[in-house]
Parts: sequence; structure tokens; C-alpha cells
Amino acid sequence: MSGTGAHGGAAIGATGTDVTSPATGTGPAAGKPVLIHDPTLRDGHHAVRHQLSREQLRAYAAAADAAAVPVVEVGHGNGLGASSLQVGQARLSDDEMLSVVREALQKSRMGVFMLPGWGTVANLRKAIAHEADLVRIGTHCTEADLAERHLGFLRDAGVDAHGVLLMSHMASPQRLAEECVRLVGYGATGVGILDSSGHYLPTDVSERIAAIREAVDVPVMFHGHNNLGMAVANSIAAAEAGADILDACARGFGAGAGNTQLEVLVPVLERLGYATGIDFYKLLDAADIAGRELMDSAPTIDSVAVVSGLAGVFSGFKTRVLDISRREGVDPRDVFFELGRLQAVAGQEDLIVDVALTLRKARGETAAEAGSTPVTGDTYELLRTVLIDDLQFLEDDVVPGATRTEVGLDSVAMTELATVLSTRLGFEIHDYELLDATTVADVARLLEERRLAAGAVSPQ
Repeated sequence: MSGTGAHGGAAIGATGTDVTSPATGTGPAAGKPVLIHDPTLRDGHHAVRHQLSREQLRAYAAAADAAAVPVVEVGHGNGLGASSLQVGQARLSDDEMLSVVREALQKSRMGVFMLPGWGTVANLRKAIAHEADLVRIGTHCTEADLAERHLGFLRDAGVDAHGVLLMSHMASPQRLAEECVRLVGYGATGVGILDSSGHYLPTDVSERIAAIREAVDVPVMFHGHNNLGMAVANSIAAAEAGADILDACARGFGAGAGNTQLEVLVPVLERLGYATGIDFYKLLDAADIAGRELMDSAPTIDSVAVVSGLAGVFSGFKTRVLDISRREGVDPRDVFFELGRLQAVAGQEDLIVDVALTLRKARGETAAEAGSTPVTGDTYELLRTVLIDDLQFLEDDVVPGATRTEVGLDSVAMTELATVLSTRLGFEIHDYELLDATTVADVARLLEERRLAAGAVSPQ
């Protein structure tokens, strides 16, 4: 299953000296192959707001190919078709990213990722046209049925297609196994789980991978995150429990605390006797390129990462939790743990506001007492003008206490509002920031806070 490196399965340096200790093949795995899947150019996009350039993609893809990394995954952080104002617009289109990486890969296979709802069959057709070798379809851990149509399409097209389950800590080992059986039934040629919030300990991983391994006869994968510093250990636990495929990124490049660190995982696997087929020195060269060319700084395990991992909350919530907690005067750690108790998942960002408000009210404080920024007349009047004149909402509905629902501000309208306000105010406003506000007055207050933080002049 693994790719063939310049030195076979052994991790050999440029001098020809075996740099693993103990020698490869003498560990408990006794030469068992493990396929390494590298999503540096996809998952890493989260850490740089999806702004990797052609040159950056080409440089890392060529380096990973030279190291004989079996699969190099590329795309927007949220997958095919996901570039948008809602989750971030990528610097390059899917077509541009796939074209650049396809040209750079001579030995490695090219992988892509898609989440139903963001991507469609049309996006899959484009990926096939760019000669993608492996497609992963991701769903929430209890919703494998959402992948049925896309996996069926890929099966009929003769494409190697894997079904993967996100936020997998939210389901029992048996439930995950049952969902993976469904994925295989839909046409998946491989299945697996993602530790999306970095919540697992090795025993958690072992139990789940073992249950899945027993239930299916296709390759099984594991994708780790490093919120609790356990990503490499969890990946090893997965391999020992029967996983055939492990994900890892150069320098751990990814959102929040980052992913399993590729150039650490591979030599650890080799020391244990697993065969990865990857050239160790060239892998280190690729990691150096990633550290130098792709990121301003390597991911770190900060306080928020630890709490979100313990709470089992998607790492992508981090920025919004911090912003809303600051605005409402509550402890972001409390917000994370409450979101974990509610089992919040990506797409439920509105819960962050509800939780923060509930925590503040539990202390009996008003917004003013919590230290919220007052709204100036200019900011509110600009917002009101945009809502009435530009977006054509009813004047009688646009009052300070009106909720978004009462005004008619759905997610599409919020995207339009963010675009117009960014132009008028002279700094970028994202629709997801506006979705954190409950009322018209809250939106105006948020704009005022952002204006002051940006050092912009009062709107005219």
C-alpha cells in the first residue's frame, strides 16, 4: 500500500547510513506497511486563511514528491467548492490549485477532500479532470448517509474514494464502525476517522480503530490533531490497532494547535518497524521548505487549544469564541466547556453567542456592566442606511432592538451586508463576525469595536 521511496521502506540519510534506531524492520511491526497521507496543502490552508500561492504549492508539492510521500492532498481547507465569504475565500481557485500540484507530482498520488454541502458532483468532475488519484468525502461522524450520492458517483467513475468521519469523538466505537460499514456499502474503497478537536487519548483511538478494523475489509485511516500534544502517540496507537493509513502535515501545519507532525511521525513509525517508503532526509528537506515558505510560525499548543481539546470542540471556533467572550465579558474557557457539553459542531457558530450571553446573564450583568463598547450615532446610522437603502429592508423593521430574524437577515443577506460594510468602512468585515450579533444594535456595536481596533475614522 505504501509508496516506494528512494531507499525502499527504510529511512536512510543522504550518506547511505541508516538513521533509524533500532534498525528498520526489527521493531514490533516487523515491516508492516503504513500509507502516509499528507494534507499539508489542504488542512494547512486553515492556518493562513487559505492564501497559499502557486509558488508555495509548487515548492512543497515538489519536495514531498521527491521524498516519495505516497499521497499529497491539496485544496481549500474545507475542501472542494468551499472557497467563500462564509469560511474564507482562497487565493487560488480549485482548478488552479489542482493544476499546479498535479504538474509538480511525479511519484506521489494527488488527493482531494470534499464536504457535501460545500462541494458537489460538478466539483468532483473537475477533480477527476485534473487527474486526482484519491478523493475523500467527509461527513459528521453520525451522518455517513450524506456521502452516499458522492461515493456512488466516484465508484461508478472508477475513482479511489474514501469516506471519512469528522468529530469522531462524539460517537462510540460501535457507532463509528456501523457508519464505516455504510460508507463501504456506498462505494468507499477506504474509511476512517478524524480527531477534529484533538480530544483523543491513545486508548480512545485504539478502541475506535479496532472496532472499525473488525467491521470492514478496506483500508482504515486516522487523522490526528495536536490540542493535547497527543497527535503522534494517537497515530501510533491507530497503527497498532490496525490502521493502514495515517495523516500528517509538515511541521504540523494546520489550524489551531495543528495536525500530527509528519517529519516526527515517519521516523517514529520506522523505529517501530513500520515501512513507510519515505526518504527521511528528503522528508526533512520538505519540512524545512514548509517551515520557511508556507507559514509565519509553526502551530503551537496555546491555552485555548488545550481547553478546546479537553472540551471536544472544533478548533475552528477559536477566533469567534475569543472575540465574543471579550465582547460579553465572560471567560472563553467557560464558553468552550459549555459548547463541549452541548456537543456543538461546525456550522453551529450561533451557539457561541447564546452560550456567552447565558454565562453573562448567570452573573446578572447587562452588556454595559460587562464592558461592551458603546455604539456611536455615526456607526448605527451607517448600518441603518446600508440595510434600508442598499439591501432594501423595511425601514420600520430596522430598529436597534430588532433581531436578525425580525429584520430578515439570513446568511445570504449577511454576506451581502459584510461586503458593503467592508467597502464603506475601509477595512474587511466578515459575515461570520456579523452572525455573532443578535440584534441590529449588537451589529452596530460590533462594527464600532472593529472600527476602533482598526484605527479607522468615524463613518461619514
